[in-house]
Amino acid sequence: MKRMNMQQGGMSAIGFVIILLMVAFITMIALKLMPVYFENFKVNSALKSLKDEQGIIDKSNTEIQNIMARRFNIDNIEGVKPDQINVKRDRSKIAVNLDYEVRNNFIGNVDVVISFKDTVVITGR
Repeated sequence: MKRMNMQQGGMSAIGFVIILLMVAFITMIALKLMPVYFENFKVNSALKSLKDEQGIIDKSNTEIQNIMARRFNIDNIEGVKPDQINVKRDRSKIAVNLDYEVRNNFIGNVDVVISFKDTVVITGR
């Protein structure tokens, strides 16, 4: 009988450390970005809920901004300021635009900047 000289192959310690570093880096990116996107989800929900507001067409732009500011305060949304809410009126509709960006520290002096543009159009009567 002939014996075949086979060696067992596997991952070296350096390969394992490299994979561990890549997983840690991806996890760090996710932990920095996920809260920003969850906050934007809450912003979108607050904007869309304006359609269900009674008499929103008859309210002034300042009143609409105040309604949004209260909703942001209730939902603990800190990345959006009330002066970033832009309300445009047409004859039978209102367009509420929200254009903002969030800047988060990533590593050292490297920042992550994420821009959002959210809009809701409310048609009247």
